[in-house]
Amino acid sequence: METLLHCVNQRETHLCPTCTGMTFSQRKKFPMSESSRTTASAAVNTLPRPTTYSATLRVLHWLSALCMFIVIPLAWYMTELDRHDPHRVTWFTLHKSIGLTVLLLTVIRIITRLSGTVPALPARIPAMERALAHIGHGLLYLILLGMPISGYLNSYAGGHPVEWFWLFQVPVMASPDRPLAHLAGQTHRLLAWATYALIAGHVLAVAYHQLVQRIDLLGRMTGRATSVPGQK
Repeated sequence: METLLHCVNQRETHLCPTCTGMTFSQRKKFPMSESSRTTASAAVNTLPRPTTYSATLRVLHWLSALCMFIVIPLAWYMTELDRHDPHRVTWFTLHKSIGLTVLLLTVIRIITRLSGTVPALPARIPAMERALAHIGHGLLYLILLGMPISGYLNSYAGGHPVEWFWLFQVPVMASPDRPLAHLAGQTHRLLAWATYALIAGHVLAVAYHQLVQRIDLLGRMTGRATSVPGQK
């Protein structure tokens, strides 16, 4: 690497005698082409892609997963409660609070992901599966945005204020509007079924690659992957 740096940093437009073994008078007959200098410079400046997600993305991922595995069973439970149950409002407030937390985490995840570099999928995974993985991840992000937003609109358009963990009331972005509340509620329910399908598919895909194909995808999100993608 030191030799390569020496070559790239030479001010003259000729091959470096350190690399070629030629004297400076000899190498005048063999000038380095522009493409050669560009290739050498790129080799110095190009950094390998990481094999794991950044610590920030890993924390955001697992916090989001924890929230989802709490909020989904909570939704099943609270919707079965009698409308006059004294604890119903408490459970709904908790459900909405966790949902808004997921929204915030997802926005931060998207910003962090776009501003950094993420590990590439291993080359051992077929191209079609890699394409499906990218589509699935994109849909998951849409779900993690759409579910809280539709739930928020359903609440406020239905005339129900939204509190965040009983600490403060979330600013009103929609006035009471029954048609909007109905549309948001229907959207929320449809997205719920899509959420179940996508999360199940995501977990099963990771399990298949991890246990059957022996490709350590889970290590990318736990910080313990050590192999370079595509070399296993």
